[in-house]
Amino acid sequence: MIKINKPNNVPKVLLTSGADETKKNCDAFDANQSLFLKNLTIKSNIYGHQTVKKSLLVAQNNKCCFCEKSQVDEYGDVEHFRPKKGYNSIKSQKLIKPGYYWLAYDWNNLFFVCNACNRSHKSNLFPLINENKRAKNHSHNIDIEAPYLINPGLETDIETHLDFNAGQIIGLTERGKRTIKICGLDRSSLNDKRLKHISDVEARIIILSQADKYPLATVEKARQDIRNYMSPAGEFSAMINVYLRPYNIVITP
Repeated sequence: MIKINKPNNVPKVLLTSGADETKKNCDAFDANQSLFLKNLTIKSNIYGHQTVKKSLLVAQNNKCCFCEKSQVDEYGDVEHFRPKKGYNSIKSQKLIKPGYYWLAYDWNNLFFVCNACNRSHKSNLFPLINENKRAKNHSHNIDIEAPYLINPGLETDIETHLDFNAGQIIGLTERGKRTIKICGLDRSSLNDKRLKHISDVEARIIILSQADKYPLATVEKARQDIRNYMSPAGEFSAMINVYLRPYNIVITP
């Protein structure tokens, strides 16, 4: 997981149709909470609009916001950091309603997520460090919440919570451990992909460490490949940057 810098130009559909729907839902909640819960509608054609999806994919370098797996050839979802209709603190818990309906079309609450991280793992799971501080409607302040799940669009110290040992992700803090569990970031399919990625990087390191045995063009390509692996656009770039720390001198131009 790396910090995601979203563009300031919010997709128009969220500022128009999304804003209208948000007002309708907030007004409906204030008018009659029981009726609101029965009739709550969140429109996926708004928050999941192609303009929203495209903008998120560009900001996220075509990667899942949680696991950093490439989404170029996969079909993921525009999803909500804070669940829109209801939430669970633990998976076995019955869904608690309402969710964060007032954030259903909020640009800061939307990310592009791969199916495995979202549907198979995270879903509506959103535990807080202190459940007594949970915002339960639009009149409450979400800023007092302290989620266990790391927010890749907000937090700048992700590396203090998550680390890697080869292809295995490690939680350094309770939030890091919970984030791994919530999103299934240690699932075997991801670990296998990370190990394959490391193997590809190691092949480039061998070339750079024995540069005198290879044509200059081959060496330069290996060096550029590693730069690409380390860049924010690189798949699993957080892991690769951790793995390559001892090789800084090798990849310096």
